Amino acid sequence: MTVALSVLALGAIILYGVSLRAGVGTRFTVILLASISFGAATCAAAEAIEFIYERSRGVAELPWALLGIVAAGVVVSPVAVRFVPIFGDEAARRLSLKVSLVIAGIIVPISAIMCFYLLRGLNYLPWTPSAPWWSPLHYLSGATLLLFTAAISGAYSLLFLNVNLTGPHKLYRDRLARTFVSKGDIKLSLLNPSQNAPYQLINATVNLPSSKSPVLRDRKGDFFLFSKHWSGSMSTGYSSTSKWRTNGSQIDLATAMAISGAAASPQMGMSSIPSLSALMTLLNIRLGFWIANPTKSSLGTPGFLCLLREMTGMVMSEENKWLNLSDGGHIENMGIFELLRRRCKFIVCVDGEADPESTFQGHLTLVRHAQIDLGIRIEPRFDEIRPDPNSRFSRTHSQLFRIVYPKTGDGRPAGVGLMLYLKLSLTGDEGELLKRYRSMNPDFPHQSTLDQFYDEEQFEAYRQLGVHVAEGTFAPALMTRTSEPNDVRSWFEQLAANMLEPAK
Repeated sequence: MTVALSVLALGAIILYGVSLRAGVGTRFTVILLASISFGAATCAAAEAIEFIYERSRGVAELPWALLGIVAAGVVVSPVAVRFVPIFGDEAARRLSLKVSLVIAGIIVPISAIMCFYLLRGLNYLPWTPSAPWWSPLHYLSGATLLLFTAAISGAYSLLFLNVNLTGPHKLYRDRLARTFVSKGDIKLSLLNPSQNAPYQLINATVNLPSSKSPVLRDRKGDFFLFSKHWSGSMSTGYSSTSKWRTNGSQIDLATAMAISGAAASPQMGMSSIPSLSALMTLLNIRLGFWIANPTKSSLGTPGFLCLLREMTGMVMSEENKWLNLSDGGHIENMGIFELLRRRCKFIVCVDGEADPESTFQGHLTLVRHAQIDLGIRIEPRFDEIRPDPNSRFSRTHSQLFRIVYPKTGDGRPAGVGLMLYLKLSLTGDEGELLKRYRSMNPDFPHQSTLDQFYDEEQFEAYRQLGVHVAEGTFAPALMTRTSEPNDVRSWFEQLAANMLEPAK
């Protein structure tokens, strides 16, 4: 069967090549070629499975306990490295996490194959009335049991499974809500009813690895926005926020916040690693979220098919009714793009990403996207912020950049804005607590974001550094007109007089 299908696949390839040469290639030819190739690959895989099974009858005798211990060690290793003294060094922690990931990449497929062969063996077990009453074989054969289990599992997966509830997103969302939101179920469309606070924009990424748009081909996703009145993206369209539903109800602030911070997911926009997508799905490392596009008709919940799409990255385009959302940093990590789209006059950009090599990747990605998508030019200068290679201190924590807005097709004139850029950095004038913490942790303040177990001292060190950096923008040397500006414009005018380089 495999040989026959392989011959057909070869013929289909030749036919496809001839049709392209003649300039008459059709979609039907592509579908035919793909179908035959898939059939040949499936038959080859089935024969390989049978070949291996016949030569591995003793698989049930393998030391399963040892395999379980190794797997358990891989799972707990991210927690263990935080508390075992030998892993106090950042390089040792990174190495241990990389080793754990490699071991997981070996253990998980092997475990899956072993489970498959065990089920394959179950298929040949006969009905045994003499078996103990608690054994399923006392009532039916192995093949019947396997078929019954597959039918029940398939029906549940297709009809009732909600993959948003099987991943760690719910736990992640609840923990964030408990920390930052007074009421975890505040509807996003009802946020700030008195309108006394700024209009909040929450950034996310809609993952579209299957999109046919040439603009999204390299990014594998698009900017997705949550706000009080409108939510959506340019590629999927915008709808009233009240129409976007999560598990049957309107999306709430805590869920939008958790989606915006869903850093670990099989599909991660520009940060996607296709070779790890299946592994991350099997390990249930899925902080992302599936949401129904209100412009498309959708019934039920995101089920097993969505899980397969997340695993493979296939059939994930802007045309789908179910959209996969993840961390906004997967396309732009500064959270500034939507402010540039609105042509804001004054912008404060806080760069808190881990950047041990001082490459400023996050900000320069923003610069590139703004130029390509919006025609907006930003003029960054990092010389004063970039640490000295010997002392590892920066000259300043902040810089002021010009934003050059172009004239638009709808009649908006060209203009100039200002961006105050604040960077996690040390200048040597910090307090004693920060100096001590830096001496004990040389990689501060750019410790890996893989570390999710901050202790009290570490948390306080970052908090104090943030206060120190922000207060520096109100230093007397910069506030030469008044030490307490009344509004943002006055503040930026004084900063521009003392920080902005002359226009070229």
